[in-house]
Amino acid sequence: MLLLLALSVFSVSMSLQSKKAVACGTCAVITPVEEQGWKDTVDNITEKVMEEFVEYREWYVSLFLEDNLLPAMMWMAEQLTVTAMQQTHMFGSMLDAKHQLETQRLLQQLQAQAHKDYHPSIGMCEFGTVARSLAPSERKGEYNAIVMSQRSMDRQLGNANTSAAYGNDLDKESRIAQFKAKFCDPRDNNNGLALMCDAPGTNKNRYNKDIDFTRTVDFPWTLKIDFTDNIPTDDEEEVMALAANLYANEVFARPGAKLLEKNTDGSISDMQKKYIDMRSIVAKRSVAENSFNAITSMKAEGTPESRNFLVAMLNELGVRDGAAAPVALMGENPSYYAQMEMLTKKIYQNPDFFTNLYDKPVNVDRKGVSMQAIGLMQKFDMFKSYLRTEASLSILLELAVMDLQDEVENEINPHTGAGDPGL
Repeated sequence: MLLLLALSVFSVSMSLQSKKAVACGTCAVITPVEEQGWKDTVDNITEKVMEEFVEYREWYVSLFLEDNLLPAMMWMAEQLTVTAMQQTHMFGSMLDAKHQLETQRLLQQLQAQAHKDYHPSIGMCEFGTVARSLAPSERKGEYNAIVMSQRSMDRQLGNANTSAAYGNDLDKESRIAQFKAKFCDPRDNNNGLALMCDAPGTNKNRYNKDIDFTRTVDFPWTLKIDFTDNIPTDDEEEVMALAANLYANEVFARPGAKLLEKNTDGSISDMQKKYIDMRSIVAKRSVAENSFNAITSMKAEGTPESRNFLVAMLNELGVRDGAAAPVALMGENPSYYAQMEMLTKKIYQNPDFFTNLYDKPVNVDRKGVSMQAIGLMQKFDMFKSYLRTEASLSILLELAVMDLQDEVENEINPHTGAGDPGL
């Protein structure tokens, strides 16, 4: 627009200069005239100049401005407007495309991240499947421990339907008969037991299992023990025979009901005192036997939900000598101990566990959390073991100060006139 305006001004100035040159040329040939002649001349010049200015104004407004400059400026404005709108449309399209592509890229990134984070991991599934039977197996073990504890107390207290219901003699007679029929090894005692065990059991694997803690309890991963049913098993019989030899090998004599009657004066009889002392000893024995029952119950058979997965893990570790080899190692229904043995030790002996750590970071973190959870379960088992140890130590301390306590009581009683110093 500025260029057109400059051209128009330039053309106007050139036209004025040409007219000026013609006027000057005319002035150059004017001859001196009279005063009236100069006045006419001036009027003519003024009229001519006015005509030229009117003509120039008409040319400028009509021809130059309205016919040329104004349409050109209108077209220029229209062109600029159209171009600006087109540029705006192009820029807006570019922005739309930019945001669309960024959104698509973000969605693709989130999709890829979700696929990466939630992609299943075989190693992670192993933790979940192997741990499926832990809770019910642990609960069954606790129930078996309670049954074994109750059975031991019934035997010591002479409850009905026990081998020691009528005292120590019948209890030992029953245990000897069981030993001769199932646990006696004729080669023991330099073949001296051949005279005692004239008809030993045919299953030599059961020889001496009533006294061998290692073979009976410590070595097997799973013991076929389940007191929730009414089906007796060899493992149940062996464990109870071992417990009878380890704890309360000799039971107390059974006082008659007459001896336990209270005195006519309402005082406690000597036999009642001795019976209370007997129960105190039974209580101390139960604390010591609780550790044995807890260890045995951890190895009692559990539920079969994770058996197939444990078999597969043992196969990967090389236990493949026949289909029954893994079952023989961990039992038909793996115990809580067997499952924890796999989760806390055997699973890490497989090289695939470490190669599977070349996995997505989230899966590796999940495995770490699973290992921490398993570690917490193991620490809780250790905590319960510490509690049993603490209880056993407290009983040992009680036994250590019992003699001193009796001495103090014997010294005090003569001065107070209470009790019998000789007891």
